[in-house]
Amino acid sequence: MLKKMLKKILVLTILTSFIYGQDGTELQDNYWGDVKGFLNRQARVSLDLVSHTLDTTPPQLPEPLQRKKAMLMIDGILHYKVAPELSSVQNFHHQRIKKALEELKQTEVDKGCMIWKMYDHGFIVRTQDITVAFDLIRGYSAGDEGFPVSDKLMKEITEQCDILFITHRHKDHADKTVAKLFLEQGKPVVAQQDIWKNEPVYSKISHLNPIIDKSQNINLKEKNINLEVVVYPGHQGDTPNNVYLIKFPDELSICHTGDQYNSDDFAWIDKVKESHDVNVLMPNCWTQDIERVAEGFNPELIITGHENELGHTIDHREPYWLSYDRLNQIDFPFLMMTWGESFYYNLNDQKMD
Repeated sequence: MLKKMLKKILVLTILTSFIYGQDGTELQDNYWGDVKGFLNRQARVSLDLVSHTLDTTPPQLPEPLQRKKAMLMIDGILHYKVAPELSSVQNFHHQRIKKALEELKQTEVDKGCMIWKMYDHGFIVRTQDITVAFDLIRGYSAGDEGFPVSDKLMKEITEQCDILFITHRHKDHADKTVAKLFLEQGKPVVAQQDIWKNEPVYSKISHLNPIIDKSQNINLKEKNINLEVVVYPGHQGDTPNNVYLIKFPDELSICHTGDQYNSDDFAWIDKVKESHDVNVLMPNCWTQDIERVAEGFNPELIITGHENELGHTIDHREPYWLSYDRLNQIDFPFLMMTWGESFYYNLNDQKMD
């Protein structure tokens, strides 16, 4: 009886969202002459269903078909040219990141790690000992003032993290406000050496020299931890781009590639597996020759990032369907995630069926 009541309430909630906006405002019966209003309403209807699917069917292996359908629905909405300007898309972004924050506040890890995918190529990884953020941004790169999450929300997220790594200077990876939030809390920020070079914040940031296969230590005094990091000298074309391989105290290894795209770097990429074990690889979905990158790192799991960066042109606003196409051609387990979602990776006994 209780299950039937809950099901009716859920259905009623979804149907109500088709009639009323999330702010309770009644919506129009038609949108003749209001193309943007029409697209916003259509996006709201689709994204409400998407959110329901994501909440009831979280990231998992193997992936249920309904999740893939939801991811492709997201692609359709986010490839409207005006997507960053739509209140429905902005609300979707805000709510997904708020969900991640609530999970961060409530999640403890005994072994392995919990991985959150944030906006664009941002990731947060929590182990038993430490919480590490990569390329965490508010979302101003999308190009509309209504899209980014608030500074208050981002401050709460940084309070849940212990250290921030920034791969390179592009605004969809490097957010000065986020870096300052870490620094104000006495938490280290590690960044590629050219980022904000002529600004006062530069001297407060750690700049590790990229050295192939050499482990370097970062001391987190409050945690009493020496975090072992290998910084590879990656590139996006001619732009220096640090590739970070983090070795956590429990022998877990996570690698974030930033916007790695340079054929000369395969000289070291091809050999990473000879020196290091990589459990989870988080590459940019459009990296050059994803199969060769995967073979070089030889990860147990791939979780791509950088899909649907709204600041990119439509042809480079990389959709999830294209990531599926790329990854289905290689012989490595992969997981598709969207903004604010989390996945628990259990070291050593994670089944990648």
